[in-house]
Amino acid sequence: MPTRVVTRTADRRVPSQRGLRTRQKLMDATIELLGTQSYRDIKVMDIAQAVGTSPATFYQYFPDIEGVVLEASELLTKETKAALDDFKDGSWSSDGLPGAARLVDAVLDSWRGRLPVVRVLAAVAAEGEPRFAKAYAAATRPVVRALTAATQTTTPHGTGKELVHALVSGLTATAGHENAGSIHGLTKHQRRRGLARLVHAVVA
Repeated sequence: MPTRVVTRTADRRVPSQRGLRTRQKLMDATIELLGTQSYRDIKVMDIAQAVGTSPATFYQYFPDIEGVVLEASELLTKETKAALDDFKDGSWSSDGLPGAARLVDAVLDSWRGRLPVVRVLAAVAAEGEPRFAKAYAAATRPVVRALTAATQTTTPHGTGKELVHALVSGLTATAGHENAGSIHGLTKHQRRRGLARLVHAVVA
């Protein structure tokens, strides 16, 4: 999925149409590299070479690689919110397991084009990096809202929040394996269905 970028450079100037295309290529190349390499191993030179430009050009549009990921996370947040708009009132839980399966599919399908971003946000946020923790919280907030609405009346007092957190962690972990084939003998479909059963067990 191409990543739509904002229309400002690193120093807040408005770039030309050619500049916007270059900026988009830099962001897309970064996300593509994140899908095949460790976040810590990627260098600005790698991104510039993938696009056929120079590191100096990269820095015209982004302050650093973290800046690319955090900007992509803003788009991830918007897309997740839009994808889960029909789930935010929790009514999906009244459909039992099929409703839980629809929620799981909606979340993972909305993340499909930005799986590297989801993985990096979750991993670096877990290390305690404040900017990534904030971005991870924002990107998963629509999921938290949908799950919280469904668990408010079904979980013992005081346990709903921790169960929702566990489910969100399960969703981000499952997203990290979306492009893998068989894991522990389970296909992607089976992994999703297992998570749906877990969601259903919590909200039922």
